[in-house]
Amino acid sequence: MTILVVEGAAKVYRKEGNIVASDKHGNSMEVSVPDLEMVVLVGERVLVTSSALITLLSNGVPVVFLSGRLDTYGVLYDVVQVGTTNIREVQYRCFSDEPCRTMYAKPLVYSKIKGLYNVLRYEYKYYRDLMSNYEDTKIKMLEVMDSIEKSHNLEELRKLEAMGSKYFWNTAVNLMPSEYGFTGREPRKGDVINSSIDFLYAVLYGVVTKAIVTTGLDPFYGLIHALKSGRLSLVYDLSEIFKPLAIHAVIQASRKARLRTLRGSRMLTPKTIEVITSHLYSRMSREGEKLYNRKSLWILPIREIAKFKDSILKRFKYEAYTYDPTSGS
Repeated sequence: MTILVVEGAAKVYRKEGNIVASDKHGNSMEVSVPDLEMVVLVGERVLVTSSALITLLSNGVPVVFLSGRLDTYGVLYDVVQVGTTNIREVQYRCFSDEPCRTMYAKPLVYSKIKGLYNVLRYEYKYYRDLMSNYEDTKIKMLEVMDSIEKSHNLEELRKLEAMGSKYFWNTAVNLMPSEYGFTGREPRKGDVINSSIDFLYAVLYGVVTKAIVTTGLDPFYGLIHALKSGRLSLVYDLSEIFKPLAIHAVIQASRKARLRTLRGSRMLTPKTIEVITSHLYSRMSREGEKLYNRKSLWILPIREIAKFKDSILKRFKYEAYTYDPTSGS
């Protein structure tokens, strides 16, 4: 299966049922639609024909649009679903009730912080010389996780999430090769590490949006992130549990390849996009295979979000997936 990433002055069109991407130099790549899992269009110079879009959407292949600055423009996906009315009625009722909202927000926050904690545990086995403050960070993150489990307040959960993430980055910053000059997580800052994480988050949003819509949930009505017109709040909420996996992909890719941005911009080079996307695909597919015996980019988020939907419908406790590279590694 393939994630097709197209950037720069290029054209995407349909040819005999397949999707073709060609650049201004005449180079082209042709991909069979059944082999496509997602199409990512980067920058403002990619031309897409309506026949290509119709073919992709009718076959359930989401199209993610990113600006040249790696901000997400949006996601196109098939919107005709079965059984959305019932689940959305339950979703709106629950998410409008503070105790119910907090009940389902808590496992999402806990999963993210526990996943980040697991990334540090894994890396410490091999790079303990780079993690002199590991033991202190470990204690602090365990305390945050304990507080999350005891919390019954949504605003407190938001603060605990921010605190746990800060502790993680205080240690994880040392895991990036010094040549990158990475000083910490700052969205849209422009350095190659932050831009790589921004890019994988955008891809992740596309994957999660597709999974949410497939289950019939409303991607705009969320739990943790503020509700604003046009904001995919539930997408951002449910993406939290997969972000440790994306971050780990960037950490490992930064050591195995020379990640770069184009000169004078924070736009990633084609080779960098290829490397980090491959790492994300590999890790997410491996997690799906480990849990569900199927190797696909989609199996993990679709199964996980279907489980989330069922817990809301039946009002039972939601046990969120938690990324753990130490398991079976």
